Amino acid sequence: MTDISAAPACSIGLPVYNGENYLEQAIQSVLAQEFQDFELIISDNASTDGTEAICRRFAEQDPRILYVRQPRNIGAAKNYNYTFHLARGAYFNWLAHDDILGPAFLSACLQGFEAYGDGAVLVYPAFKYIDEAGREAGKRAASCVETSARTPARRLYETLDQLAVVTSVFGMFRRDMLARTRLIGSYIASDYVLLAECALLGHIVRLECPPQFQRRLHKDGSQRANKTPDAVAKWFDPDAVADPRPARRLSREYLNSLCLTPGLSAPDRLSALFALAVQRVKLKVQVRKKQRVRQRVKKHAV
Repeated sequence: MTDISAAPACSIGLPVYNGENYLEQAIQSVLAQEFQDFELIISDNASTDGTEAICRRFAEQDPRILYVRQPRNIGAAKNYNYTFHLARGAYFNWLAHDDILGPAFLSACLQGFEAYGDGAVLVYPAFKYIDEAGREAGKRAASCVETSARTPARRLYETLDQLAVVTSVFGMFRRDMLARTRLIGSYIASDYVLLAECALLGHIVRLECPPQFQRRLHKDGSQRANKTPDAVAKWFDPDAVADPRPARRLSREYLNSLCLTPGLSAPDRLSALFALAVQRVKLKVQVRKKQRVRQRVKKHAV
């Protein structure tokens, strides 16, 4: 019999709000893992649909499932972080209520950590997109963030250079290393900042393996459902208002990461600051080039 009082090897955090459409599939994908030494932490963000009933039914059937219902909507960022703060495993990953883990997700990631050693902070497998019905979607694969460079500055530069639509944050983290980051912030692109802080701390590893993660694209997903900056801000935090200059906010958060991430020497911080400056200048040049191209296309169209 499993001793549920002992800390599991892996913790899975599943934050959810009104997720009755896909939640059962997500939970079942966790229970079907080849590696079974895990805990599943579900934080229900005061859902008003059938989410609570689904969660309570599964929690009653399996003692590895911890279900917590928030008394009010605390926003997606705090709800994600709440699941992490309850985690006891040496390894941790988030799972959105509408995504699905492949049966070898946990075992593949654990083998990745074993293969890449203590330098790895985040390990994630190949993935694919699916639609509302679970069929493979034809969308082009998102950017894959990975870096095994020796210095924090180089890892930071490589990570920032690869950011686009990222799925890496749904990989497996070393819990003690993730605890040294600021987790998910209540602002747009806070997942970018989290990956930057992970890169400052160590390696981000993309595994070469069959897809073990399915990311669902549907009309009610957070990226599609929240169409305005204000809607996005309130998705992160119901009490928030949209930042009028999100790009400047993002740059400020990167600077905060350089100052606040623990364990870096002063030379490492200075080198990382230089790498950040170079990367941001490069990004501005790319943006301006795209703007000029759009202007020329518009001019010729007229």
